[in-house]
Amino acid sequence: MNIFLNFTIYQIGWFLAVFKENTGAAIALPLLVVHLYFSKHKKADLKMMGLLLFAGLIIDGTLHAIGCLQFNVLAFPIPLWLAIIWLLLATLPHHSLNWLKGRPVLSSVFGAIGGPLAYWAGVRVGAAGFGWDTIWALAVISLIWAVLWPLVMHFANRVLPK
Repeated sequence: MNIFLNFTIYQIGWFLAVFKENTGAAIALPLLVVHLYFSKHKKADLKMMGLLLFAGLIIDGTLHAIGCLQFNVLAFPIPLWLAIIWLLLATLPHHSLNWLKGRPVLSSVFGAIGGPLAYWAGVRVGAAGFGWDTIWALAVISLIWAVLWPLVMHFANRVLPK
């Protein structure tokens, strides 16, 4: 799959899900099918989708349960739109983020910056809210993603070596 197409699918899906929440997620869902249709690594991508959906349910479900994240739509443990974002995120490790495989320090920095930026953007457009002071919420999310993303990339490298 072309890395530009992969990144574009992710971005369009992210914007649909964040700006239109569950309605946007339903519209974004076919983008996952398009990705899988064009992917040369369908099996590896599906494994990543399972892993990251599970991680998202645990991580964002916990952040919601402890009051760090608040959602506009009722859902347990997370809203559909956020689950779709986790599935879309899972399409990146074997394609547009393949260059992070085998680079745990860089993956950690990427996660520590990119993770909280995505949450902050979602909060800024009104898809969710922070139940804690913004700085504390972002610090906790940054720490989580600094640990999570190198693990994700390690798993991706084991599923489909670079």
